[in-house]
Amino acid sequence: MRLHFFFALITGLLLMITLRSHERNRFTFEQVQSSAEKLARTPFVELPDVLPAQLKRLTPDQERGIFWKDLHRLWRKKGLPFQVDFFHISNECHTSPIINVVDGRGEHRLAYSPTFFSYLNLTFNPPLPSNLGYAGFYVRYPINKPDSLDGFFSVLGSSYFRIIAKNQIYGLSGRGLAINAGADGKSEEFPQFKEWWLHEPASNAREIVMDALLDSPSVTGAYGFKIHPGAVTSVDVHATLFFRKPISWMGIAPFSSMYLYGQSDSNHFGNPHPEIHDSDGVLIHTGKDDWIWRPLGQAPLFQVYQFNDENPRGFGLLQRDRDFQHYQDLDLQYNVRPSVWVVPHGTWGKGSVVLDHRPSTDPNIDNVVLFWHPDQIPQAGERMELDYTLNFYMNDATLPPLAYSPATFIVNPAPPSSDAPSGVGDTTPVQFMIDFAGSGIEGISPSHPPHLYLHFDPPKTVLRESNIQKIGFGNSWRASFTIIPFKHHIPTEMHCRLMENASKDAKPLSEEWTYTWHQ
Repeated sequence: MRLHFFFALITGLLLMITLRSHERNRFTFEQVQSSAEKLARTPFVELPDVLPAQLKRLTPDQERGIFWKDLHRLWRKKGLPFQVDFFHISNECHTSPIINVVDGRGEHRLAYSPTFFSYLNLTFNPPLPSNLGYAGFYVRYPINKPDSLDGFFSVLGSSYFRIIAKNQIYGLSGRGLAINAGADGKSEEFPQFKEWWLHEPASNAREIVMDALLDSPSVTGAYGFKIHPGAVTSVDVHATLFFRKPISWMGIAPFSSMYLYGQSDSNHFGNPHPEIHDSDGVLIHTGKDDWIWRPLGQAPLFQVYQFNDENPRGFGLLQRDRDFQHYQDLDLQYNVRPSVWVVPHGTWGKGSVVLDHRPSTDPNIDNVVLFWHPDQIPQAGERMELDYTLNFYMNDATLPPLAYSPATFIVNPAPPSSDAPSGVGDTTPVQFMIDFAGSGIEGISPSHPPHLYLHFDPPKTVLRESNIQKIGFGNSWRASFTIIPFKHHIPTEMHCRLMENASKDAKPLSEEWTYTWHQ
């Protein structure tokens, strides 16, 4: 009896020691928060340039020949469903954030060695340092086929990340935070994810968790990501921000994309392809349950559009046009670039969805930025909690649950009107044709068409003609109207929507199409 009691006592003590050891080793998000809070009380220190001279002399083609060896993928030897490759530092990305792995032993810094990479025919004299670290990483998962580990999450530079869903290729880029993006007369800050923690997944995991420490001259932050790849790749984001300095212009859940030209743009810059863009429009679900669609077009000058709202329900950059024939690009496959939809959690208060759009002639440069800008920004020494979900997807019939606009066509059909009122007589008429499809409008009889709601600002804009008719072969509807803008150099804001009837309280049948015409 005494012997049994002794063994039970020893077993209990060993179990208690083991549990306490696990508790000491357990890494939590609160530790990242604590690091961010402490960091905010110290001066900002930028990540240093660690690129050695041997690499600075490389050409872009030589740099593209450096890649991670499959044999050294993180978690490969354990056969885990998620595995990670790492980016070598380069002339483009010459900083090295700290990368940690979190497992049953706690957190530990990921080792670096030049032997983990293939350099093709490159040799270095002297040899590369053994403590360079990594520029970033990309996570693999059998997102497309059960027997293929495909990259779906990529981190490289500042606070940028890129994510795709099943059967997609990389397009737009996300960021942790935007500071002074599009603000008049202020230099934009680019916060950095200066440290990462990659949590080792279970052997049957379908999601991966990672944390990041963000730093910038004005703001620090702790970010937690829970990523679930699939036909829709969803990312639950929790962030705690600490403010070093007062700022006036902040972008939450920012995304950058590229728009060069589309079906209504005349300038193709010598390219043979009918359209070139990663995204073709902005969709917003307002706090008042309205749905707003803003198609992208070539920007004649740098423009900042603000869509004022309170407690937004969702917003995103979409690639609606999925028809390969509209792009004709076998290599870049713009028709399968991801759309992203941001779902805020909790109440975000008053603010605006902001669209920054710059002119561009280069398809390799992102010229479109979208984010949420709150009216009330914490002061220096304060903190801010954020929760939201990012959904990356191909198509979603519920966004919106109304008829949507798949295409916009713009033409200048006629010379200036002789009967135009004073102030607009020298302005060329412009015709707009907006197609609407889906969500029940296909069954509406051509003899009883929807009511066409139109609104213009400035109100002195002349509506020359308008029409709504059914498109027989597509079973959709086309709204068309011709305007004479008020006068040169004054943008014309336009709103178009299909309504059940002309009454004041009529039910909307479609999202609200909105566009800004610049003379």
